[in-house]
This record gives sequence, structure tokens and C-alpha cells, in this order.
Amino acid sequence: MTNLLLVLSKDPYTTEIPNLVLDIGLNAKAKGNNVSVYLVEDGVTAARKSEFGNKLQDAKKKGIKILADDKAVQSRGLDANLVDWVQVKEIGTLLDHIVEDNTRVAWF
Repeated sequence: MTNLLLVLSKDPYTTEIPNLVLDIGLNAKAKGNNVSVYLVEDGVTAARKSEFGNKLQDAKKKGIKILADDKAVQSRGLDANLVDWVQVKEIGTLLDHIVEDNTRVAWF
């Protein structure tokens, strides 16, 4: 089993890349891999209470871990507008995931 870390830095309202990231994550999860999505930069907007936030919630229900960078959330004023279940973490958490054994990382 592989650990897959997908880092999303794009806003879901300006590009289709976030949908691609979710598709990759869901396919990898269906094959038995551990999958985490870490939202950074404009990618944190994906976790707003919105249609795309609902897509992320569906992915979480299927076992995908969703995390968001705390500084990106704060700098965009999204603290009160994020879906409740997203884990807001400091950037060091991203680095911890990257250096884990058997982890594959893709940055979008």
C-alpha cells in the first residue's frame, strides 16, 4: 500500500485542476492506497462551504484525508467559511507528510 499526498494550490473556481486532483485521489483510494489532499495557497478556497466543498466532503467520507494550510486560510480570511471537517494545520505538517516512508507526492 502506498501513501499518496496530493497538494492542491489552485482555486477550483478558475481551473479544472482541483477536479482532476479529486479524481486521482478517489481512483488511488479505490485501489487501496492511503490518500491525503493538502490545500495550500489558493487551493484552500476549495474547502469553503460551497459546491466544491461538498465534493471534498464526499471524498473525505470515502477515506481521503483533507488538510489545509493555516496561513493560507488566514490570509484569505476563510477561517469562518471553511467546512467544519477540514483539518487546518501548519505548513510543517505538509513537510512531515512529504518525508514519510513510502509516500508519493504530486503538487498541482
